[in-house]
Amino acid sequence: MTPTPPMADDARGALRDRLAALSPAQRAALTERLGARAAAARPPRRPLRFSLFYFANTAGDKGRPYRFLMETARQADRLGFAAVWTPERHFHDFGGIYPNPSVLGSALAAVTERVQIRAGSLVLPLHHPVRVVEDWSVIDNLSGGRVGISFATGWHGTDFVIAPEKYDDRRQYTWDTIPVVQKLWRGEEVTLPGPKGTEITPTLYPRPVTPELPIWITASGNPDTYVQAGRLGANILTGLIGTETEQLAANIALYRKERAANGHDPATGTVSVMLHTYLEEDATAARERCREPLREYLRGYLGQQSDMVEGSGTDAGGADIEAQLDFAYERYAHQTALIGSPRTVRPLLDRLAEAGVDEAACLVDFGVTLEQAQRSIDLLAGVQESYRAEPADSTAAGSAPLVAPAASPVTTAPLGIDQERMYRVQKALPPGPANYVTTGLRIRGPLRPELLEQALRTVVGRHEVLRTAFGESASGEPFQRIGAPDEFPVALERFDVTDVAPAERVRAARAVRTELARRPFAAGLPPMRLALITLGAEEFQLAAVKNHMITDWVSFTVFLKELFTVYGALLRGRTADLPPSVPYRVFAEQERARLRDGLLDDQLAYCERELAGAPAPATFPLKESLGGERPAVPSFAGHRAWMLFPDRTTAQLNALSRAERVTPFMTAYTALAASLGRTTGESDLVLGSPTANRDRSPDNLLGLLLRPMLLRTRLRPEQTFRDALADVRRTVSGALSHAEAPYQSLVDRLAPERDISWTPLFRLRYLFLPWNDPFEMSGLQLNPIDTDPQTSLYDSTLTLWDSRLGAFGRFEYALDLFDHETVVQAIETFATMLSAAVADPDTRIGDLPDTSAHRYHVDVDELEAHLGSEGPPQDRR
Repeated sequence: MTPTPPMADDARGALRDRLAALSPAQRAALTERLGARAAAARPPRRPLRFSLFYFANTAGDKGRPYRFLMETARQADRLGFAAVWTPERHFHDFGGIYPNPSVLGSALAAVTERVQIRAGSLVLPLHHPVRVVEDWSVIDNLSGGRVGISFATGWHGTDFVIAPEKYDDRRQYTWDTIPVVQKLWRGEEVTLPGPKGTEITPTLYPRPVTPELPIWITASGNPDTYVQAGRLGANILTGLIGTETEQLAANIALYRKERAANGHDPATGTVSVMLHTYLEEDATAARERCREPLREYLRGYLGQQSDMVEGSGTDAGGADIEAQLDFAYERYAHQTALIGSPRTVRPLLDRLAEAGVDEAACLVDFGVTLEQAQRSIDLLAGVQESYRAEPADSTAAGSAPLVAPAASPVTTAPLGIDQERMYRVQKALPPGPANYVTTGLRIRGPLRPELLEQALRTVVGRHEVLRTAFGESASGEPFQRIGAPDEFPVALERFDVTDVAPAERVRAARAVRTELARRPFAAGLPPMRLALITLGAEEFQLAAVKNHMITDWVSFTVFLKELFTVYGALLRGRTADLPPSVPYRVFAEQERARLRDGLLDDQLAYCERELAGAPAPATFPLKESLGGERPAVPSFAGHRAWMLFPDRTTAQLNALSRAERVTPFMTAYTALAASLGRTTGESDLVLGSPTANRDRSPDNLLGLLLRPMLLRTRLRPEQTFRDALADVRRTVSGALSHAEAPYQSLVDRLAPERDISWTPLFRLRYLFLPWNDPFEMSGLQLNPIDTDPQTSLYDSTLTLWDSRLGAFGRFEYALDLFDHETVVQAIETFATMLSAAVADPDTRIGDLPDTSAHRYHVDVDELEAHLGSEGPPQDRR
């Protein structure tokens, strides 16, 4: 390795100093110039074409089942779409009207003039190569040379009643048979087995019009399929279900690399992506119109999975299917489908084009009526024209896949959206532990602290956000200051409580964690500290304290996984095999760009409609001494009150959730809303619930990706708890689908006049989380534990956990606002009503009891005694 000349180090240091001295406005201008330069050097974006794709869930018009196909195919032909795709599907209502694409292809050839006629897909192991060529040569002649076939290996076992002997080797049969089909199509001699051991070299008629059969390979997310297609020089047909655009971009890059390596022009391969599509001028109306049809379509998809031979065991009639369908629809409609208006679908199309996609294969027959689909296709034609009119090298701001940048001199960056929200909150707060997230981990086993500290330095070096401090320009504009891996020293603080009596060591360690959680951070340094507490020879606790500006609870899980992966590699004298990290600032830049593409307006408009006329956010009755007025300056001192449910209540909670096809989150939330209505006398309630904003982020991204989701619930005393569950399911599903709107944007739109000393829009937060069982890594048993920083950033936060030892939870509440007795009474009211509701869900909301002989409130020592060595889980604020 050639040593770096001293002058180079000096130059880099001088450059770093100059960049650090720039104002935020100067940095933004520099970033824009660098971005323009990078865009100029970027390969031109591939032009995007559009086709129609068919895979109906039901038989549609039973009298004329193919009317939809024929009418919309004629429309596509008239409007200049690239192709129409028909699938091969057998023995199931889901797609079952398409058993043979060659038969339908012949019909389409007779009623169209320009559009290409493609099989999407033809299950090759179910067909002899001779019949494939003969059938499609007929279509090629009828259409004047407009055919194309995407070959698939098949996956549904019942389909193979046609050729059961080929099921086990269907993948290899497909790869072996595609070259045979190509040779037969070209008219080359191919010798095939005949009867009684003979061999036959057939001459096929009619001869195709097209010299070379255009073929696609149907791919899911498996990179090997893209490699095989690249080697063959075939095109790709894929979809976005279960695949992020970043993964798709990586697969496409691999595909084009293989094309080039095997003598095929990498620029000529076509990548077609299937997308459910429905457009109206009003995006919200389009999504509501598609809700039931697409939910039923997804239900059919799950149904065919449950019918599979050697299937996955998916139960399409399973207990949580309705809740799953609600969630799946909201996520799918907003993130991986072209459902909305011509404007709102552009961001997804731009991201696909940037990823290297050539064609949007628009699935149109998933349940909307023919007339609705025809109006949608007319709008889609306008979108198609806009892509034709754009320069081939136009790019959408921020739509490129997330990739880690090359070595960069950038040491400052704007705040991310969620960071900006937290920054504004913290500006209104006194500095201190209310701004921090404190997490802990119990470690049992032969830990080597010096290797853990070395692993810590490695992880901090990988992730910029762990070495990020925050500053403010002279004009008051905040920014991130990102240190080099060696700029900020990282140390693992050490504490030892072994001099304390064994029975008191857990309490002593808890006190150490609380002290760490409350200690202020030094200005100008990354707001993170870690400490190792020794309780015995093989008994430790790890305490992590971080400012909320750099982390959320998912990030802590990612951090722990990497920390102990690196630790385990060091134990073995190896280097940990970890995927490249993505800087948080890169994610933040692209998220801002995506929200600028019209999505933000759509999200804000929904929330504005939902909260129109809403009363003040729900909270508990304030202390009598306050006289109904909140303190002018909150201290954010907090306390925690715990609750524990009997095993029977936990079992009934989960059973009712399964029976009503909702999640336990929704069931407990309904009881919470009912109990708050009883306590406050209000039936119209607004609460907040945080969601992890990670649908488009890499799994290993560290940073703050947390959005408050606003839930407005209006329960009626006369309705049964069971009926209320259905209302809550709709509320939660709608909120989840519009949870990307930045909280600060919601505040600016919905509460422009507000006192930011207290959280606007909601007062009480609610979470329902899975229990973290102990796990093992690198020879150590690890278990997250609770740390109480004695703060509360919100009026109160209810967190529930569903563990194998029973459901339990806690209210964290502001001591400035509430008496302990008020919160304990709230616990008893909520827990009593929840227990009664899950025992008899046909009880009316107004008749649910709010007192009982059972005591649900427990102190932390009682809870730890119940949970045994596992203890309460970590803080997930």
